[in-house]
Amino acid sequence: MPTEHVHSRTGRRLRTEEKIISAAADLFLEFGYKTTTVRGIAKRAEVSVGRVMAAGDKDVLLVRCYDRWIGQLQSGTYTLPARARALTEATQSARTGARPAATSAVQNHLVEIFLPFLEFFAAHEDLSRDYAAALMRVVGKPQVFETLAADLQDKLSSSLVSIGISEAYARASAVALYDSYLGILFRWAASDMSLNEATEALSDSIAFHTQLRRPV
Repeated sequence: MPTEHVHSRTGRRLRTEEKIISAAADLFLEFGYKTTTVRGIAKRAEVSVGRVMAAGDKDVLLVRCYDRWIGQLQSGTYTLPARARALTEATQSARTGARPAATSAVQNHLVEIFLPFLEFFAAHEDLSRDYAAALMRVVGKPQVFETLAADLQDKLSSSLVSIGISEAYARASAVALYDSYLGILFRWAASDMSLNEATEALSDSIAFHTQLRRPV
């Protein structure tokens, strides 16, 4: 039947795109953005160069890879490499030692929500800088600005409500925190900011937004 044929063709296309994104992700992590080529992605995915280009150019593929990685980080299914875990332990130790009494349990919890993303950027700084640049060039709406953003904002909002902040203010603060997080990542990409400095900047924003706020 025609409908079954269309569904079968769509399924094959999606499976091929999945192979391409997986191949691109492996090569980007292994060799970086600049060294990775469309031809190399095609060879790794065992498809034609034209099929890769149909899925997107290098900028689009990098953004789609980051959408996947960020989704995995949010769901807890991504395993950070050993280098990132070492950076995380050092950052947590420095943050705890620097301000042991200045943060509440909720503030620390909110920092922990963001920490996997900061860790990932720290583990792949050059690639993340290329990602930030690609975001400025790609036309469209990456998931990081849509479904992934909404999911993370829901998690932040729930945490804020749990300490007595009204739902309206919690939702607004969750959006502001997400925007702060993105701003810090772009600052990081354009400077020599360290993981610890990025975490501290985000902690300061969280401290402000975790003040109890209720409608007047």
